Parts: sequence; structure tokens; C-alpha cells
Amino acid sequence: MFNASTSLLPHNRQYDSEDDCQLSDTDSDDDNEKKRSTTNEETQRSPPIITWKFVWPMSEIQNALSDSSFTNLPTEILIQIFQLLSVHDLSNISLVCRYFKVIADEDDIWRSKCNPLDEKQATSFKQIYMDWIYAKYLRSRDLQKVNNRYLQTKKHIPCLLNTCRCSSKHFHGTNDKVEVLSVPGFPEHPNSSSEMTVKLSVDIDRTVIALITLLEKISEFATNRYRPIIFKQMIMRYYRFMQLKALYPKERLVPTLDIEIVWQTHLLRPDMYRGDCLRLFHRIIDHSLLIDNNEESLKEQAFINTCRLYEEHFGEEYCPLVINEEEVDTRLTYRNSLLNYINCSIPPYSYWDNTLFKFASELPNNYENPFSFVEEDISLDNYWFELYCVHMYEVGLAIMVYNSEAQENALQLAMKLLRKSYERFLYIAAKYSTIDGYDFIHPTYAMDIVWHSHMQEPLKYADDCNHLIGFVIDHVPWSSNVAENHIKESYEKLNEIWKIEFDRDMEIDHFE
Repeated sequence: MFNASTSLLPHNRQYDSEDDCQLSDTDSDDDNEKKRSTTNEETQRSPPIITWKFVWPMSEIQNALSDSSFTNLPTEILIQIFQLLSVHDLSNISLVCRYFKVIADEDDIWRSKCNPLDEKQATSFKQIYMDWIYAKYLRSRDLQKVNNRYLQTKKHIPCLLNTCRCSSKHFHGTNDKVEVLSVPGFPEHPNSSSEMTVKLSVDIDRTVIALITLLEKISEFATNRYRPIIFKQMIMRYYRFMQLKALYPKERLVPTLDIEIVWQTHLLRPDMYRGDCLRLFHRIIDHSLLIDNNEESLKEQAFINTCRLYEEHFGEEYCPLVINEEEVDTRLTYRNSLLNYINCSIPPYSYWDNTLFKFASELPNNYENPFSFVEEDISLDNYWFELYCVHMYEVGLAIMVYNSEAQENALQLAMKLLRKSYERFLYIAAKYSTIDGYDFIHPTYAMDIVWHSHMQEPLKYADDCNHLIGFVIDHVPWSSNVAENHIKESYEKLNEIWKIEFDRDMEIDHFE
């Protein structure tokens, strides 16, 4: 995408492609890892500068297409046509002639490329777009450093804390003595009952199990396929799938596992997801991991229809259709490694269990990532699951220890405790501000798995947040641009508030 936008700016060609903006686009072998590490130390490039002063005589512009049928089209019509083009296509068409270059720079064309929720003030929408691309480049740089650091340590580090971003204007201040403040969305204090005092629109119990199952499949998929060239193809396929979702809102479309992986990365960034959906598809594309038994029986035909529509629109095979009868039989029960020693039924899931798509060794020249997330987000999200396994593996065993006579109900008890812990987290988000203007609240991994499950259905998640808190809580998985000591201080302060508010330690809240 970046190569397209810069070709529209003849005075600013320090970037050749979006790949150049990112720290490294290499395979995962040893030599390339060394190269990636070296690339991290490159000098940071300067932000792009938009130049709007045209030096061509008006007569040349008017006569540029004198022998073309385009001269009969009003400029207003050409602008409407150009608005339908991708940035890559705008790049190419702006090279045709000066007249097309002038039209391609029209502000109305770039308005549709910008996030409608973006409140940044700039002289033009093209400048806003270029600033957004530059911000993606910086984000990619920062996350690559986090990625390299995790690969070196293979353990939890402060900058890998999952975070909740909340606007400070929505919060009341706090000090060492907790004040009694009204929280309209919570008619009762969470400690008033062992059950949840509020109701969520999402079926948390079933979604948590479906999500953990998905994450285990993602981890297996990532072992052999997580490389930059694969990420790019996954993003391209996800973009095409979402276009079909926008074109056929009433059609049941089934994503393959690789597409679902990218969708997960997008869903776990609610502000980003909302902005991208409105900008690209003009509505919020809803999602759910769960389907009912009737939808499960129709899933194979829905997948066939998805293959057909994808091939009709994009001229490429979506995914070979292979039905494994043995898999259908064995999917009914599943020994979940995160809920130790507990056999549980896996709900029917909305995605196709795997992908047989043949990833190419090279990308087409028109590749673009029109979304706000970067490839490193997808990679780091997989590390979150590894960290979650380390920190949460003892959940099932701990429940057995505390409730040795309740083995049959251990899963229900685990879900009850997780839901309650998440309710307390929402209550804290609704009631308290962070300290010294730092606008992040850090959940534990136990709370975060429920939070991730809640975000699986973006429309319901937004409704619940607005009802309970008054605004939609954003989720920021990787805060690489925040000082680690600040993260640690914020986390410790939140734990202090937690103890005062709920009379329990936040880290083991889901065990009590």
C-alpha cells in the first residue's frame, strides 16, 4: 500500500514499498533472524510530507488527454470513478498523465481512505492518510522489537502485558482511600453475590471453550506457517473475505482457519476494528465463534457457497473442500489442555477447521494491507496464547484441589469464577481512573480470556460496554511504546485498588 501512496507524491520518494516501512520481511531461518535483528537498528525514517504545489501550465493539463475519450467525461465523474480505486490503482493511474495526477490528489478521493472516527486535524485527507501509513510503519518497528525480545527470552516480560485503554475523561479520580461512587451500570456491588450481578449478551461459557479450542489450533497452524510472506497472503484473503461479507450480508459465509486467525487479531482491537469496518465496508461486520446445531448441519453447503463466491469475485480458489468424517465423530469431546483433567463438549464453531489453501512463495504486485493492524500483531497474538498456557495451566488442577468432590462440575465452577473475576474487572474500568494520567488497566490472563471471548461478538460487546460503562473499552494487546516501569507501577496500583475494593488479590481472584 505504501508504494502506491508514495508514487502519488513525486517530491517524497524515500519509501519504495510498505515492506520497506517494516523492519524485516524475512523467513524464520537463522540467517534471516540475524538480518532482522540488524534491520531493527536502522535509522528511523522521517514522516512523509505532502506537496500540493503543481508547477505544470494549465494548458498542458487540459490538453493531456486531447486524443482520449476521457476528455468527454466531466471531472466530477472521474472523481467518482477514482474513489472506487485502491491506493495501488490510484498510484498507477496517476502516472498516466498530469490531468489524472491532479484528479488522483483530490481530497474527496482520500476522504474515503481515512478512518471516519479519526479526529486528527490536517490540511487534507491525503495528509491524514499518509500520517496513518507512517504510524503503521512506526508501530511495525516497535512491535518487531517486542517480537525479537520475546523470541530471545521466551517468557513473560512487562511490555507483553495485555492492556485496556480507557479515556480518562470517563473516570473518577482515586486515592489510597476508596470513595463510594455510583456506577449506574452496576446496580449492585460485584461482591454482593457469588453470581454475576450483571448480564452479558454473549454466551461466555461456550465462547471461552470455543476460543481456547481455536487458539490451540492456531498454535498448531503457526508452528509451520508463521512467516511474513504467509502473513501477507492471510491478510489479502481476509480482506477479500470481508468484502464478500459486506456484499452478501444475508449469506452464510465460512472463513477458513487462516482467515479466522487474522479476524481474531482484528477483533481484539475494538477501536481499530470499528474504524476499519466503517472506512472499508461502511458498516460493522459482526462475528461469532458459535453456531447452533441447525447452522452446523448447513455448514458444509455454506462453505461450498463461500468457495463459489470467492472464486467468482477474485478468480482464485478459496480452499479445497475436504470432509473428514472421523473428525466429525471425534470433535464431540475434547480434552482441553488448559482446563486440566476436564472433559468438555466443544460447541459447534463458525469457522472451517483448517485450510488447505496453497500459500505462494511470492506475492502479487498489487498486495496491500488496508487495515490498521500490522503483520507483527498477528505474530504477537500467538505468543499471548503461549503465555496464557504458562500462566493458566494450573486452573483445572487448582479447582480440583479446592473442590475435590465436585469433579463433574469443575468446568461449570471454573466458568463461574472466571465470569465473576471479569465482572470485577469491568466494575473497576467503570469506576476508577488510572494514576498520573496513565490510561491503561491491566487484566490478569484469567480475566483476559473472558475479555477476548466477550469481544468475539463486536456488536454485542459494544452494547454491553455502553450499557454497563458508558463507552466501549478498547483492548490494546501490545503496548510497546509505554515504558515498562510505568506499566509495572500501573499494574501494582491496580492490584492495590483491587484488594481494597474486593478484599482479595487480583492474581488469584479467579480461584476464590
